[in-house]
Amino acid sequence: MSALPAIYPRERIPKNAVLTAGMFRTPSDPVPASFLDVGCSKFVSSGSMAIRLCLTHAAIGAGDTVLLPAYHCISMVEPVVWRGATPRFYRIHDDTSIDLADVRSKLDRSARALIVPHYFGFAQDAGRIREFCDRHGLIYVEDCAHAFFGSHADRPLGAFGDYAIASPWKFFPTFDGGLLASSRIDLDDARLAGPGAYYHCKAALNALEYAFDYGRLGALKIALSLPLRAKSYLWRNVKTVDPEVPSPNTQSPDSAGEQCSRWHAQAMSWPSRLTIALAATASIAARRRRNYQKLEAALRGSSGCRALFSGLPDAVVPQVFPLLVDDPDRVFPQLKHAGVPIIRFGEFLWPGVDERTCPQTMDLSRRVLQFPCHQDLRPEELDWMIATIHHVVEHR
Repeated sequence: MSALPAIYPRERIPKNAVLTAGMFRTPSDPVPASFLDVGCSKFVSSGSMAIRLCLTHAAIGAGDTVLLPAYHCISMVEPVVWRGATPRFYRIHDDTSIDLADVRSKLDRSARALIVPHYFGFAQDAGRIREFCDRHGLIYVEDCAHAFFGSHADRPLGAFGDYAIASPWKFFPTFDGGLLASSRIDLDDARLAGPGAYYHCKAALNALEYAFDYGRLGALKIALSLPLRAKSYLWRNVKTVDPEVPSPNTQSPDSAGEQCSRWHAQAMSWPSRLTIALAATASIAARRRRNYQKLEAALRGSSGCRALFSGLPDAVVPQVFPLLVDDPDRVFPQLKHAGVPIIRFGEFLWPGVDERTCPQTMDLSRRVLQFPCHQDLRPEELDWMIATIHHVVEHR
């Protein structure tokens, strides 16, 4: 008889970015390099749907092989399977960099594309990967789901791939949205369908509700109490009529359970697009870096854990703070019970991926816990999270 899944309390601080009154930029604010500078782009419903649209546009399907990292989330693999192609997994190194020698050993005539993520916002050697793909005739899909901002060799991340994908909801207070872009290929013929009025409404109100849940925009919450109740009623009825209408998901818009494959060509909601367009991106980047550095400094020297990466390069805007923990089976549930928001990239791997596939993946999947460093954490929230992590890790 299998054990029941653990039930944890509500997270005490927001895991994701939150709508605030001060999040919007003024005309004089600087605009840092970002995924929006890559080139031709399509605003789609989620990062996983951006991958599917990319594979569709590249005519990758049955009989083709797509090379993916053994260290992955399931939503990276599902679009490959949806297209009828075969996923093949390659090794990574301890620092999450791609093992190109292992990729080379897995090449055959069926290999069409190589997907490489910039884990947690830290750039891979994208120029070297570009050369490798050119040499072997591979389509390079640059996965910037963790790297909306940032650069490599003075070019924005995403500019090296034949195609590049991003998940802006990981950096902005939106609850739907992905991006497909290319600096090398014209995407004008990639057609998208509009999601409809109910979905636009749902995306806008979900963002507001998340802010209200964590004590932001209190006055607006009172003013919108009636529309919010009406939204919940209407959405329940829409879902009853068409249960496959995609839902913005406060935990992961890429969730396969929430996004039926038939919605791969759906556009991002207008509230999400507007939020991204008006956001103070320079402030977002600076605050994320500052919060990451505070976490790293506070936990440096703690016994039983260390930052996965040493330092924070100038060109990196982190998605999260990844912490390598010696005793995750003890630390993880204790932190969850304390209400600390934890993200576990690669916690669940595609069937068949195991120690023989990539021992480094199995270690990272188990031991790396990721904590929010987003721009909307209040100083007292960040201080509480640091103190709680330190207490749990140090007290065995």
